[in-house]
Amino acid sequence: MKKLTAEDMETKSPNLVAGNIERLKSLFPEAFTEGKIDFDVLKQILGGAVDEREEKYGLNWHGKRRARQLALTPSMGTLRPCPEDSVDWDTTQNLMIEGDNLEVLKLLQKSYAGRVKLIYIDPPYNTGKDFVYPDNFQDNIKNYLEVTGQVEGGKKISSNTEASGRFHTDWLNMMYPRLKLARNLLREDGVIFISIDDNEIANLRKACDEIFGPENFLGIACRVSKKANNQGDYWSPNFDYVLTYAKAKSACPAFFGGVNYEAYDQVEDSGERKGEKYQLVRLYMTSLDPMRGCDNQRYYIEAPDGTLLIPPGNKFPAIEADGESIVPETAEDKVWRWAKSSYLANKDRIVVKRVRSSNLVSKDGGEVKWNVFTKTYLNDVIKDASAKPNSLIEDHINQNSSHELNELEVPFSFAKPSSLIGYLCEITRANGNDLVLDFFAGSGTTGHAVFTAKASGKSDLRFILVQLPEPLDPEDKDQKEGAHFCDKLNRPRNIAELTKERLRRAANKIKEDNPAFTGDLGFRVFKLDSSNIRAWEPNRDNLPKTLEESAEHLKVGRTGDDILFELLLKLGLDLTVPIDQKTIAGKVVHSIGAGTLMVCLSDKIGTKEVEPLALGIVAWHKQLAPAGETSIVFRDSAFADDVAKTNLVAILVQNGFDDKTQIKSL
Repeated sequence: MKKLTAEDMETKSPNLVAGNIERLKSLFPEAFTEGKIDFDVLKQILGGAVDEREEKYGLNWHGKRRARQLALTPSMGTLRPCPEDSVDWDTTQNLMIEGDNLEVLKLLQKSYAGRVKLIYIDPPYNTGKDFVYPDNFQDNIKNYLEVTGQVEGGKKISSNTEASGRFHTDWLNMMYPRLKLARNLLREDGVIFISIDDNEIANLRKACDEIFGPENFLGIACRVSKKANNQGDYWSPNFDYVLTYAKAKSACPAFFGGVNYEAYDQVEDSGERKGEKYQLVRLYMTSLDPMRGCDNQRYYIEAPDGTLLIPPGNKFPAIEADGESIVPETAEDKVWRWAKSSYLANKDRIVVKRVRSSNLVSKDGGEVKWNVFTKTYLNDVIKDASAKPNSLIEDHINQNSSHELNELEVPFSFAKPSSLIGYLCEITRANGNDLVLDFFAGSGTTGHAVFTAKASGKSDLRFILVQLPEPLDPEDKDQKEGAHFCDKLNRPRNIAELTKERLRRAANKIKEDNPAFTGDLGFRVFKLDSSNIRAWEPNRDNLPKTLEESAEHLKVGRTGDDILFELLLKLGLDLTVPIDQKTIAGKVVHSIGAGTLMVCLSDKIGTKEVEPLALGIVAWHKQLAPAGETSIVFRDSAFADDVAKTNLVAILVQNGFDDKTQIKSL
């Protein structure tokens, strides 16, 4: 039985450095000597691709190397479940995580790498009022607990003011490692959207070029954020930006949007497309450069009264049996949008209807009261994704967010409207069970947007939200209302409490407005904390006591669920994976992921209980018949003695389990 300790990689977040080295070794094994990289050989292999110039183009700042190291350093933390703060704990697929997003992103690597379709973040804009707290390279969990006032001697969170000589540096040091980790979580066709203003847009663009690759830049949208209010020194600012990158542009489908759904105001009343919405679009092309070529686009179309219709021009086609068309010779010779072949193949989509005035002419020169239209079906536009969204976003201003939050009676300033995130999900065609991540969750706008999309039937998305429990100061005029709101709820004064309460109220309102809707409007809450597994921290002045306490590898005060979910996290399982439990020989045994992981965290396993417990686990495992290899985990201190442990392992080995890789203890 393998005993897991705080030093085992199975109890830590992924070692990204080791992973990078292994990938490099698989590509260039000849560049490794005795397990180390030989850079001279590697440079020879890569040829001219290695830039050895002293002066290079790029973004550099003090602390960049350390910021890169922070992203690569494994986390020693865990996420502790909080069912009491959650909604529909047993059934929901959504997560709201309270903690420092740097550590949380590290902890999510094993379970969610390559699984996120869309990331949206609204990070601090670095206006001089936003806080940027220092990450601690040695122990960020301890630093996090101190900064957020969860342990004695907590540090006060301070603003990153423009008076600081490290104003842009501090902001970049915060953003860089988080974006590095976020990229790992994206699917190959995944996209990240980042809201930002002109304080850091230039630096953010360069940092993202480095992290995601300039070839994966998808563009910048300008969003109208508020109505002009005559503020500002020179311009009256009323917009910000949405910076957009793909994980791999080659795998990312084109955005789809800009559709005016209200324009599709006709409904097909017969035929194969009965019930489908469409709009009528004029077939006549009002202008065309004849140099572009438009063969076969001038021909007659017959109206119901026999009038032969054609766009105006100097030259008419000859009328023959098959209605031959003629190539226009001048700019005055207007044309149809469709060539004659398309017209003949799609005559069921042609509508010739009477109008008050027409741009068309007839062969005999008489007055024309007809026009020719084509049916454009909404389903075709959606399927073909032929409409691209504009890079100017005008319909999702911050005032809409104020209305949303006022309606829910949740005090929060400067939040984005949920319609903006809904729009981004729509244009990327995120749907089905796709995963949406927001690790600067704020008031929970992204979660609200996902709930709304579910209720409207547009998608069945899942979300992961991460929010720092940033303390709210009742003496601060900007935080006073939020602090008092938390007091009324009898909850701690921090922003994460506002996030959770907004999600609860948004879900309740959606249920009230849509009583027939039965979809997932819940969320599981987890809180960042130090690992449940005790690290070796000897007291040099009292080693006997240290040795006695170390007999139990799990921290005092941690529950079975705390340990169970840390196992899920560290073994790479989804935090919403189904969990079943069964009592075997008087002990509770958990089955996670249909038998992928089986856990018994009973604190006492006697010698006589070993055989029925082991055989019961074997029988349940056969019944579950998991597709992959199963891990079985026990509490190490639970066994009455070494004999009990040895006997249990022997029974499991006799039934096909490997005692070195599958049977483990904590």
